[in-house]
Amino acid sequence: MGFEVFAAPVFAGLAGLSAFLFFRYYTRRIKLSPEDLWSLVFLMALGVVGGSFLFYALLYGGGPADTLPFLIRYKRIPGGSFWGGFWTALACAYMYCRAKKMDFRPVADAIGLSAMLALAVMRLGCLQHGCCHGTFTALRWAVSYTDPRCAVERALLGRPLHPSQLYESLGSLAIFCIVYFIFVRRGRLKPGGAFVLSVVFYSALRFAVDLVRGGDPGVLAVYPLTTAQLICIAGAAASLFWYHRDGSL
Repeated sequence: MGFEVFAAPVFAGLAGLSAFLFFRYYTRRIKLSPEDLWSLVFLMALGVVGGSFLFYALLYGGGPADTLPFLIRYKRIPGGSFWGGFWTALACAYMYCRAKKMDFRPVADAIGLSAMLALAVMRLGCLQHGCCHGTFTALRWAVSYTDPRCAVERALLGRPLHPSQLYESLGSLAIFCIVYFIFVRRGRLKPGGAFVLSVVFYSALRFAVDLVRGGDPGVLAVYPLTTAQLICIAGAAASLFWYHRDGSL
């Protein structure tokens, strides 16, 4: 007798834990009260889960026309969207800060850095599970999936693929280390700067990774750009505009 444990949900839990621990650590510098901390964590957790599934249902898997029948039949959404969870959680935090008349900028910094740390962990689970896999490659560090229970399409089983999940994991960890240890710890950024750098750097990383990432390009894809790449461009531009308008740039 035994039981199976899939890597993706386990690493998603570890990613959430790492994000929470860093968020709590970072927000100590702005003297966030326990009430505000837990309220923000609760709202952002709802935003991450809800936004991730909502964005996927709207923008991936063929759009609502295909994902709704899947949801009715299997009682679940076939995937999630990092950008959906990120931006929805950020919006929840912004509305809370505005309602409480709190400075949103340092909270945004904590969210941006926590997201990079969490993504570095989560993509390791994706690597083992096969979701977010790459395209065919002849490079020596290619990975192959042979278990039909993984998330890789049957036609790609046994074929060498780009470890796009590992690219994104290592890249996200590098972004976290660069922004936090080089800029934040040395006092080189004004409030809001760590968030903007995290978004801009990750947008560049994700844009590049999508060039070798297989799977669904999304319903907004405009050749040769995928839906995620378009979100990267829009998100980076919006964050820079916010930082400039706020007077911090």
